[in-house]
Amino acid sequence: MKADMIYTLTTKRLAYEATRGLLLWMVFMLVSCEVQQEDKQKSVEEDFSITGTWELNELLLLSGQRVDVHTGYEYVWYRFYEDNGTYYAAELNKGNSKKPIKPHEMSEFFFMVSPYDTVYIEHGRMTDLNIIDNHTIGVDRGDYIEIYVKNNKIPAKRVTEIKRYIEDSLRPDHSRKTQYIVPVSSTTDNTSSWIWIIALVACAGSLYAFYKLRFKQKESLTEKDVEERTEKKQGKESSEQAFILSDYYIALRPRLYEGPTLKHDEWEELEMQMKSAYPMFFRKLAEMCQLSEVELRVCMLTKLGVPPSAIAIHTCREYSSISSIRSRLYFKLFGKKGGAKELDEFIQNL
Repeated sequence: MKADMIYTLTTKRLAYEATRGLLLWMVFMLVSCEVQQEDKQKSVEEDFSITGTWELNELLLLSGQRVDVHTGYEYVWYRFYEDNGTYYAAELNKGNSKKPIKPHEMSEFFFMVSPYDTVYIEHGRMTDLNIIDNHTIGVDRGDYIEIYVKNNKIPAKRVTEIKRYIEDSLRPDHSRKTQYIVPVSSTTDNTSSWIWIIALVACAGSLYAFYKLRFKQKESLTEKDVEERTEKKQGKESSEQAFILSDYYIALRPRLYEGPTLKHDEWEELEMQMKSAYPMFFRKLAEMCQLSEVELRVCMLTKLGVPPSAIAIHTCREYSSISSIRSRLYFKLFGKKGGAKELDEFIQNL
């Protein structure tokens, strides 16, 4: 009996010491990670470098008004600069969404700081760059200044994925239907392995439910229905693909994103080209309600994936008013309240 008691006490003591050691090791690892992160951030802040991730924080208008691009907007504009003179631009969703990324641009840049001047060139054009401090810059766009702040919180692995998906989405043979891309690590935490398991289980369940639903839908369709839908889908995709790959759109695309604003005859040409590529888009809008010239142009640019900041330039409106226009458009089309997000999704699906 005494030997059993001694064995039990010894076992409990060893278990206690092992548990305490494990807890101390975990605390040590967490503290080490925090210290390494702080050291990394301090080293980044020592000297200014344009290389890295920059987040659009606000717009400074010529009138002196500052426009916050975070409040009331679902997406935030980011730029990713590399040492090799390449930068990437995309909008990232702030919330938990199935469409977290809108790829926009990949191009070359040149940056040099001298004791006398700062030289910044993108798209082969020199642009005024104001280094406000080591983590804040201002890019002059003529009618307004974009204020960017450096963001070191996005994991390097996700930044690499975003860059890769931007490259893929901007290839000439890439369909614009897949411009919204879900990166693998966007909904995962590399420090918590159990989240991987939950994510995989959830994905498997969602895929099973999706294919089960699709299977039931296919069973209810006749062979004729399937053929008609296939022909209609192929015709729509071919016309869209021809428009996206046309010399006209490739030449026009940089202007849609950066300006200058389109002239009246250029708007007419764009509408004619889009009517050939998206006939149902204009027909459906005309059936639902009568749109003003500005409202139609907002819908056209939204259909082409042009960001709200560029839509504001082409419609000669302030950046903050574009969200209000889209919300009013949703009410005008459906007779009920809705946000800019709902309108964008409806326009993209037309």
